[in-house]
Amino acid sequence: MRIGDFGVDVVAHNGGRLHERKSGHVLARPGQVYRLRLRNFGPLYSVVQVEIDGRSVTAAGLVLEPFGTTELERPLDASEDGRFTVVAEGDESVFGPDGGRDNAALGLIEARFRRELPQYNRRAELPPMISFPTTTPRLPSHDGPRPPSRFPVEPAITSAYRTSEPPVRPASPHFDDAIERAAGTGLSGHSDQQFVPMQLGPLEPEATVIQLRLVIGSEAALAEEVTRPLTDRIAPPRPAPRP
Repeated sequence: MRIGDFGVDVVAHNGGRLHERKSGHVLARPGQVYRLRLRNFGPLYSVVQVEIDGRSVTAAGLVLEPFGTTELERPLDASEDGRFTVVAEGDESVFGPDGGRDNAALGLIEARFRRELPQYNRRAELPPMISFPTTTPRLPSHDGPRPPSRFPVEPAITSAYRTSEPPVRPASPHFDDAIERAAGTGLSGHSDQQFVPMQLGPLEPEATVIQLRLVIGSEAALAEEVTRPLTDRIAPPRPAPRP
């Protein structure tokens, strides 16, 4: 999905199928590993803050170069090196005792982009993949796959940037046959993606917000060819909790 100078796509990692529908729902099967493709189509540096299932995965923010693209495959937190993985609602080992049923933000992917105000002394050779203002150290490799784990809550630094909240659709108990149930995100396997610290200048006060929602899609729906979705600032509704 693209709004103005910014775009977010959910991309299947190492095969698999994902479908983004006009409603803003992204259909996937349980266990699908994915990346977030974050795009900056504008001429200025920007900072993006990403929340998944209501939890920050980018700490103070991730910097995007002008006209640049970054694919985020793991949280910036140094204690978590697993890749983003789709997990169906009801998995208590990932979402806790309620299995995610009480989480209204389950499946919601929210990206908030803010441009750096023009800087005329910016060096052109800065690295394209950077976090700000802290660094994530290189993480050790792991032998074999690991079970899904839940990424921790990051500091609520994003609250300072919530200058304009987009409207949110209420949860709906009825969906078409393409959506089987709600889904969220856990972590599995290992990612060696690294980040370099960078300090930017002042940012614009208002964020551009893009929202998508992961759900479990039917095999038949994922086998269909779909058209690109329309732009929509309203958050896609959450499927009703299931027993």
